Amino acid sequence: MLSKADVHVHTRYSGLGQFGALKFPESICRPEDVVEIARKIGLRVLCITDHDSVKGGLLAREYSKRYDDIEVVVGSEIKTNDGEVIGLFIEEDVPRGTSAKEAIANIRDQGGLVVAPHPFSMHVPALGPLVDELDIDALETLNGGHLDGYANEAARKHAESGKWAVVAGSDAHALGQLGCSHTTFPGETAEDFRKAILNKTTAVQGMISTLEMGVKWSIQVVLQADKLMLKSFFGILEGDDPDDPLIKKINSMRGDRKLAALISSFFFLTPPMPFITSVTGLKIMKFMNNPKRAAAYHTCNNDQ
Repeated sequence: MLSKADVHVHTRYSGLGQFGALKFPESICRPEDVVEIARKIGLRVLCITDHDSVKGGLLAREYSKRYDDIEVVVGSEIKTNDGEVIGLFIEEDVPRGTSAKEAIANIRDQGGLVVAPHPFSMHVPALGPLVDELDIDALETLNGGHLDGYANEAARKHAESGKWAVVAGSDAHALGQLGCSHTTFPGETAEDFRKAILNKTTAVQGMISTLEMGVKWSIQVVLQADKLMLKSFFGILEGDDPDDPLIKKINSMRGDRKLAALISSFFFLTPPMPFITSVTGLKIMKFMNNPKRAAAYHTCNNDQ
């Protein structure tokens, strides 16, 4: 039988992202909520790949042990100097800011598998043609977060050589995006999934996130952040985990900054701002992933 796995999922342990001067939570999802939704949509294997951290994956795996219909693979999406790399089946953090080769060596030392996420993206750090030179098990040829029409197609064509397994991941930062793009594999367990990658018997299915998903994600992030901000403002924000990066960040903010953030979010949530913001983001993504710009960029990198 064939089962489904999502190889690229984020929780609130991915910390904060930044676009220009704007900082925002990469995800507001609790690991246990991600596990529950994954079960509902029929995933047998859920890979938690938070940015530079295995904490969310470890918590999700522990929570999932109460069920027999899903397994969690602990992973991380590591920011290297050469682009992002995903390590799967690991137990410890892989330091960011090293070369891709060093990060991959660390993953191998832990007995993990290596995936090149969105390898030909132009708007997030990607390995590009370096995938040909590195010790990589799989290419993510369908990334649910890439609505540009170029990056996934470039990855799919590059994987036609048969050198790597092909995988798909939702790159979910919100619960509604989970599983939109997923990997099918023979078997049911995480070990079956590992063997399928090594034997190159995986396949990709699903679709990319929709604009509607993007709008909902932005609204969910702002509303949840506001809820936490208000609790912190009145000194009642607590969490089960003292290392929760979102709660730590909010609690460390000065009162005036919290108030400014709440006022800003009020304007953001006023229709049609969420829609305008999402459409603008999509246009920027498509511009950055223009095939001519991408070809020129990769040619330049190859010549260096």
